[in-house]
Amino acid sequence: MDTADKIDKLARMKGYDLVVTGIPKTIDNDVGDEEFKIIDHTPGYASAARYWASLIQNTNEENMGMCVSEPVTVLQAMGRKSGYITAASRLADPQRHIPLQLYFAESGNDIHTLAENVNRALLREGRCIVVVNEGFDAGELGEARDGFGHVEYGASKATAAQLVANHLNDVGIKARGQVTCQVPGILQRSTSIYRSKVDIKEAGEVGAHAVQIAMESGSGYMATILRAKTSGYKAIYNKVNLRIVANSERFLPASWISADGIDVTDDFIDYAMPLLGDGWPEISVESGLQRFAVIKKEFIEKKCSEYVPLRMR
Repeated sequence: MDTADKIDKLARMKGYDLVVTGIPKTIDNDVGDEEFKIIDHTPGYASAARYWASLIQNTNEENMGMCVSEPVTVLQAMGRKSGYITAASRLADPQRHIPLQLYFAESGNDIHTLAENVNRALLREGRCIVVVNEGFDAGELGEARDGFGHVEYGASKATAAQLVANHLNDVGIKARGQVTCQVPGILQRSTSIYRSKVDIKEAGEVGAHAVQIAMESGSGYMATILRAKTSGYKAIYNKVNLRIVANSERFLPASWISADGIDVTDDFIDYAMPLLGDGWPEISVESGLQRFAVIKKEFIEKKCSEYVPLRMR
């Protein structure tokens, strides 16, 4: 959205007749404000949340069977310094039967309090599932950065999940066996079978609303999704000035993090659960494999000089 805002400003300055309208998207759900007045949630988040709810359900089945030798499973969720995807893990078990601990970048926990919490769970339950934000402070990651200066966790030398697993194995756990870790990475934003039908519908509708904004209101806005103040869940669409949303960064509200910092409150569950939707998306299958759309690429005559990436100049 910051890029869209810059293009809008540049076009106005140069006198170009260009309409710039933003369409929100990020599985991290970290665009907007913590009062949810700018946007309720971003397209992509509902599907990532559904992926994590399903992943934790299945990981719990595995952990129950393997806890005699692998009592602790550590998983790492995307989201940089914002804990919405990590929080979505709780949607697998809103009744809180699974020995699940969530470590948000916002929680104030560190690798030492994590170890204490895990060992308490092992003495009580004999097993534990841990989900850490990729931005959780677990130690030195050897961070790599993308073209915007953001940490690119998938390209860094270490991961929070691996550092947590290493630390737990080094200090010792109160159970027989070892701690293992997994990092789903881009799978959580690309595994289409886990798409939320709510997400699919809203992504189309907010895109259509962006076209309407461009035609009726002109340049400099982002289409936004808000939540109707009615009983039951209903999305409504509006617009917000690009300058308001550009470079906005939203974190998991403190009121949605439990007092011990390792779980979410019921308010988060009430917020996120309707986004999962019901049923599976329609997926075409041929010879046992998914069939994806193939786009025929037809380009207009090139008018600009050859693009040279900034790092190669």
